[in-house]
Amino acid sequence: MHVTRRHLPQGKQIRLSRIFGSPSRRALVVPLDHSVTIGPLGAAGHADQTAAILHRAGADAVIVHKGRARTIAPTRFGSMGLIVHLSAGTNLAVDQTRKVLVGSVEECLALGADAVSVHVNVGAPTEAEQLVDLGVVAAECDRLGVPLLAMMYARGGVADAGNTSVATLGHLGAIATDLGADIVKLDYAGSSDRMDEVVDSCPLPILVAGGPTTTSDDAAITFGLQVAESRVAGLSFGRLIFGADDPQRVATALADGLHSEPTSNRPLAATLELA
Repeated sequence: MHVTRRHLPQGKQIRLSRIFGSPSRRALVVPLDHSVTIGPLGAAGHADQTAAILHRAGADAVIVHKGRARTIAPTRFGSMGLIVHLSAGTNLAVDQTRKVLVGSVEECLALGADAVSVHVNVGAPTEAEQLVDLGVVAAECDRLGVPLLAMMYARGGVADAGNTSVATLGHLGAIATDLGADIVKLDYAGSSDRMDEVVDSCPLPILVAGGPTTTSDDAAITFGLQVAESRVAGLSFGRLIFGADDPQRVATALADGLHSEPTSNRPLAATLELA
C-alpha cells in the first residue's frame, strides 16, 4: 500500500523517535490524565509510582497534565517519553463533553515534554471551540517542533450513533490530519480488519484507546493483543493498566506484544519512517 510521505520538521522527528523508538516503530502510551476528570487515581505519589512500574514494563510514554508531571521523578523518563495533556473537563460539569485548554506548548517544553495532546469531542455542543483549540495548538506545535497527539472521539448528539464505525473513525482521523495533528488516538473499530480500513484512510499514526476497565487483567491483555493484530501504530491504554490488579503484568504483556513484531509486518504511516 502506498503511503504519502509527510515531511516533518527535525524537532518533531527527533521527539517522535523517543516515543516510537522500538524496532517495531509501535508504542504503548499510558494516559494518567484522568484525575482532572474523575478525581484522584490513588495516593499522592501514585503518578510517580505508576511511572516507575511503566518504565520497568517497557511502556513508551505516559500522558499527564502539567502539574502532575512535576510529581514524577525525571529519571522515569530516561527511556520513556513524556506527553503533556493540554485539555481539561470534569465529570462534575453540566456539559461533560466540554474540553478547554489549560496550558501552552511552551509550558510543556519547559517540563521536558516529548509531545503534547489535545482532546476533541466531535458532536459535542462545544465542538466548534474544541476544533479551534486543536488548530491553535497545532500551529504552536509546528512553530516549536513539538509533536501533537489529537485524542478524537465522537461524543454527544448525532455523533453518539455509530461512534466506532469505520466511517466515523475515518472522519475523526481526517479532522486530526486536516487540522495539523501528528498522531491521532481513536476508539477501536471492533475488529482488526475494520481497524485496518481506518488505518488505510488516515495518513497519521493511529493509537487505539482502551476504554473502561475490563473484567480482568487477562481480558485487558487479550483485548490489547487483539488490537495489535491490526496495523495501528500502538495502544493508548490508561484505565486498563492503572486500574488492573497487576498493572506491571498487563503493561509488560502489551508492550511485549507491540514490540515483538518487526516494522515490515506492521507498516506505519511515513511520518515515522525515520532516516
